[in-house]
Amino acid sequence: MRKRGARPPIPAPLIGVAVLFGAVMAWLIIASLVPHQIPTYRLRPAPSQPPSLLAPDTVTIDARERDDWRFFAFAKGPLTPPDTSGWDLAFRRFHVIAAADVAWIDTVTFDALRAAPPTGYVPTTFERDTLNPALARWYHYSMFSHLLRPKHEVYVVRSRGAHYTKLEFLGYYCPGPEPGCVTIRYAPLP
Repeated sequence: MRKRGARPPIPAPLIGVAVLFGAVMAWLIIASLVPHQIPTYRLRPAPSQPPSLLAPDTVTIDARERDDWRFFAFAKGPLTPPDTSGWDLAFRRFHVIAAADVAWIDTVTFDALRAAPPTGYVPTTFERDTLNPALARWYHYSMFSHLLRPKHEVYVVRSRGAHYTKLEFLGYYCPGPEPGCVTIRYAPLP
């Protein structure tokens, strides 16, 4: 018999849930406060001469604007509106679209890819929410750090005129780090 005014004992499962909840909350707080190493790249335009299969090039596109697309042509480099004719890729923050078709290659590395695949190309859909499904998730997003990290997957862009270019995402941050500087490595394919 319990004394008057005495509290009933707390059930063990309730204690276990409270301890588990506290541990998860501590882990979430610590995970969000731990500094993360992320690669950053300075803005760098495309080279004056096109890259080759043996010597790919790297370019960083300033895509920090939330509303404006930044256009890029493999043969010309970054394009300035209103003259965006001949663009191959467009960037807006973490969104990337292609003027033509893109194939996602998950079986080979960037350096090992020597020829364009014959099939598997997906076109960009130009609608209210413009996107290319092959390029839609080129990154991993961490809910804890709120950072984007490239998946280091390989994509092949089939441009107008049946020109093929392999592409790999290297980063998403300018020094600082500041988000919106998409860095890619690319090279033409036969």
